[in-house]
Amino acid sequence: MKLGRTLLFCFLFALVVWIAIYRMRVESQLQMVSPDEVNRNVLLSEQDTIGRIEILDRVRKTEIILNKENGRWFLEAPVRYPAEARVAEGLAITARMASRQPRLRGEKEWEEYGLARPDVEVRIDVPKKKAETLFIGSPAPFGNAVFARWDSERGYLLLPGEMKDVFGQGVYSFREKRVFRTPTPEIKMIYVEMGAQSYQWKKDGGQWYWMEPLAKFGRKISAKNMDRVLTALQNLYVKKFLDDNNRSRAELGFFIIHDRIKIEPDFGRQEIFHFGNEVPLESAYYGFREDEETVFLIDRGKVIALIELLKRVEKDDGDRPAEEKDGATKEPAPSAATPSPL
Repeated sequence: MKLGRTLLFCFLFALVVWIAIYRMRVESQLQMVSPDEVNRNVLLSEQDTIGRIEILDRVRKTEIILNKENGRWFLEAPVRYPAEARVAEGLAITARMASRQPRLRGEKEWEEYGLARPDVEVRIDVPKKKAETLFIGSPAPFGNAVFARWDSERGYLLLPGEMKDVFGQGVYSFREKRVFRTPTPEIKMIYVEMGAQSYQWKKDGGQWYWMEPLAKFGRKISAKNMDRVLTALQNLYVKKFLDDNNRSRAELGFFIIHDRIKIEPDFGRQEIFHFGNEVPLESAYYGFREDEETVFLIDRGKVIALIELLKRVEKDDGDRPAEEKDGATKEPAPSAATPSPL
């Protein structure tokens, strides 16, 4: 038994050493590749604000279009929906990096590099500039690199394979998946209606207070418990978008009276999320945002965890001021009208 373990350890050690040597050799090969004097027509600087990105992926057979409107990214195709800003900006950063790579003189036909009919085409639009298209083709014979070229240039370039992966993501990756998008510091009121239970909190002067249930009306809620609630709401994400849904809202469980969560910011539009029927096969619930038409699925485990959290917070006596525990008169409630359903 010990001999077998020793042999296995020696084999694994030798494998690790071989991989390390191989990577060092590949990296040295990459460093030895020196660019020829090929003219560059494309150079995207930090001052070049990319306003539109079109991705044609022949492997996935998809076409994705992202457009920047008034500082916000939106997915234009295959569906119209807010885009995840970090992912969209990641595409823009990757395009800038690709424009700075050394150009190499092609010694073969573009078919040999996979660039005659590339796997991925990325069109980059910068306002007041000519649109440029990046072709991404076959893997290079050494290292984790792929061949690429800009359509307006005669030379080609080598890009890390991860760059191709960035542009080759599916539609879901580009969509905004947060159910609630209001930054936490800007939230001033939260209302949750789940079955027979209703919860409401209001921020006044930087302090959060209970509005519902009425038994807790006007009491402070501890910062610790409120942070838990806010974190749970910020961690609600779309599990799956149902763009092809043809069923009515009523069929999906969205009735006049149903479960919902409402968030009001200090400024701007409120966010209202509606819960629908459970979908056992997906371990999820139907849901939609009131300001958007798209119906989606939200993870059942996240919903159950939220319900359990709200029950714990309600039972937690740590949110009661010391003077209340001693039987003293409680602090005056914040100025607010008697809470009412949405």
